[in-house]
Amino acid sequence: EVLSIVGLYNEEYAERIVAFFTDQLTSGDVMYQSSVLMFMKTVGGRYKSVLEKRRANIEALLKSTQMGVPDMAQSLLDYLDDRSLKTLDQDIKETKEDVDKLDEHVTETEDKVEDLQEDVSDQRQQLGEVKEDVQQQGEKLTELEYVVDETVEKVEEIDHKTLSAAPAWSRDVSLLMNEEGDYDWRFLAVRLGYGPEDIRAWATNADPTMAMLNEWYNTHRSSEATYAVLKSLQEMGRTDAAEIIETAMEEAGAAVPEPAADEPTNPPPVFISYQWDIQDKVKLIKEHLNMAGYDSWMDIGQMGGGDQLYAKIDKGMRGAKVVLAMVTPKYAESENCNHEINLANLLNKPIIPLLIEDTPWPPPGSMSMIFSQLLYIMFHGASSSSGKFWPDSSFYELLGQLAYHAAPDQDLITDEYKNWTPSVEKKEEKESSPEKKETKSTPQVEEKDTEPVLNPEVFLSYQWGHQPQVKALYSQLTSQGFPCWMDIQQMGGGDALYGKIDKGIRSAKVVVSCVTPKYTLSANCRREVSLADALRKPIVPLLLEDTSWPPEGPMSMAFTELLYIDCRDDRTQNDWQGDKFEELMLQVSRYASPNPKSVLPSTKPPGAQANKVDKITPAQPTVTDKPGKTVQITENAQLTATMPNAQNNTGKNKKKSSTCSIL
Repeated sequence: EVLSIVGLYNEEYAERIVAFFTDQLTSGDVMYQSSVLMFMKTVGGRYKSVLEKRRANIEALLKSTQMGVPDMAQSLLDYLDDRSLKTLDQDIKETKEDVDKLDEHVTETEDKVEDLQEDVSDQRQQLGEVKEDVQQQGEKLTELEYVVDETVEKVEEIDHKTLSAAPAWSRDVSLLMNEEGDYDWRFLAVRLGYGPEDIRAWATNADPTMAMLNEWYNTHRSSEATYAVLKSLQEMGRTDAAEIIETAMEEAGAAVPEPAADEPTNPPPVFISYQWDIQDKVKLIKEHLNMAGYDSWMDIGQMGGGDQLYAKIDKGMRGAKVVLAMVTPKYAESENCNHEINLANLLNKPIIPLLIEDTPWPPPGSMSMIFSQLLYIMFHGASSSSGKFWPDSSFYELLGQLAYHAAPDQDLITDEYKNWTPSVEKKEEKESSPEKKETKSTPQVEEKDTEPVLNPEVFLSYQWGHQPQVKALYSQLTSQGFPCWMDIQQMGGGDALYGKIDKGIRSAKVVVSCVTPKYTLSANCRREVSLADALRKPIVPLLLEDTSWPPEGPMSMAFTELLYIDCRDDRTQNDWQGDKFEELMLQVSRYASPNPKSVLPSTKPPGAQANKVDKITPAQPTVTDKPGKTVQITENAQLTATMPNAQNNTGKNKKKSSTCSIL
C-alpha cells in the first residue's frame, strides 16, 4: 500500500513501482496476487500508460486458479480497454439501431424471395423442356461415337500402311514420348544422333515421335534400329516406353520358330563394351581390329530383333578371351556398361580400358574399384585423312596387349597391318636376313631395336609432372648401360598398376627418387618410397625443385638420413650431363652394374669418369664398373643397338620380337 502511494508521485516512480508489482505477480506468494493487482490499479489509475506495458502479465492471470485473481485481472483489462457501464450502454444502443436496420432489410428480402420463387417455377418448366432436348441430343452423340471409333480405326490402319517402316509398337511409344518433358522424343532424337534441323522439322508434325521413328527405320536395319531405340530409352530412364518394346520383342520372338543351331564354333576372342553414343567410333575401331586379325564381338553385330539381350551379352563375354572397355564419361554412368564390366571382372576376363574421351581416372562410380588397378590406353587426340581419331602408337600398343591373350587370325590380316602382326617366322626372318631388314618399307610407328629390359636394376620413382625430364634421365642412364624401370616403359594398357610397380621395386637394386613438392604429396609416390624403404632398397634422392628437406609428410622418415643430389638446374634436367649427373652415376654404380649391351658410345656424356666405355675391341671390350674394376664383354656382344626415341618411349609400343618372345 505504501509503495502504491509512492508510485502516485510521478510517472518515473510509477514505472518502478509497477515493475516491482509485476515481479511479485510472477515470483511472489500467490495468496497476495489479488492485493498486488489492486495496488497496480491504484497506480495505473493515474498513469495508465505504465499499466498498459504490463498487459501481457495481466492477461496471463486470467487462467489463475486463485480465488478473485481472474476477476481482478479482468477488471484491470476492462480499465485498460475503457470498458465501463456507460460505454456498455452506448454499445447496446448502437447495436439496437443496427438490428432495426437489419429487420428492414429482411422484410425487403422476403418480398424479393417471393418474386424469385415465381421466376424459379417458370425456369423449372423451361428446364423440363430443355431436358427432353438434351436426351434427344445424347442419343445422337452415342450414335456419333460409334462412327468416330470406326473412323479412328480406319485412320490408324492407313497410318500403319503409310508409315510401314516403323514397327507396330511405335504407336504406343509415341503416345508416351510425345508428352513434353525432360526426357521426351527430342532427347531420344539427340541420343539417336539427329541434329537440331531434323528435330525442328519433326516438331511441326502432329506426331513427332512417329515421324522420327519412321525416318530412323527407313535408314537403319530393323534389328539394329530396334536395339538402338531400346538401349537409348533404358539409358534415358524411360522404362515405361522400354517395357513396351521389350514386350513386343518377346511376343515377336515367341511367334518365330526356333532357327537351326548355327552358333560359330570359334566365338570372337575380343568383346567390345561401349556406350551407344560413340557407336560410330567403336565401329571404326572394330573395323581396324578385324583388319589386324582380331574378330571382335559387338552387340549390334551379333544381336537381332527378338534376341534375349542379356543372354547374348553373357554368351559373347564368356566366349571372349579379352574385354575392351571404351571409356567415356557417359560409359561410366551407364547401368548396362557397369553390368558388363562387373560380369567381366567376375569371369576373370582381362580388361583393357581405351580412353575414347577425356575422363577422370579412375572414372567415378562403381567401375572405379575395378579400373583403379588398371592402366588405360589413350585413344583420342589425333586425326588423319583415313578417319582414325586415335594415335597410331596407341593402336599398336593395343595390338601388343591383345597378343598376350589371343593370337590374330592370319586370314583376316590386311596389308596395312601385315608388318605389325606378331609372328615367330617373321622374327627369325628378320634375324637371319639383315639385308631385307634394311630394304623393308618403314612402318608408320618407329620400332625399338633394343631388346626389352627383363630385370631393370634402377627403379625411377617420379611424379608425372616431370615426366619429360625423367624420360631424358631414363635415356641417359640406359645409354650408360644401366637398365632402368620406368612406368611408361614397362607398363601398357590393361596392366595391373600396383602389381607391376611392386615387381619393379623388388627386382631393382637401387631406387632413384625424383623429389618435387608434388612428388611428396602424391599417394602413389609415397607408396613407392614406403615399399622401397620396407624392402631396404638403397634410395638416391634427386632434388628437381625447391623442397624442404627432409620433405614434410610420410616420406620424411625414409629421407631424413639421406643426402640429396641437387639437380634443380634446368640444364642438368634437360641434358643430364655434368658434375651432378656424374655424382648420380657414382651413386648408382655402387649398387647396380652396367649392362654392356645397352652402352651407346655415341651418347656418352662428355667428361663422365664412371661407367664409361674405355675401349671396344672385337676381341675383349671392357666396360668400367667402378674405379679399378672392369667387366668383360663376350665376343658376341653387339654394341650397335640404338636408343628408343625419347618422345615415343612410352613403353607401350612394343617391338615385334618382344611380343614373339611372350607368345
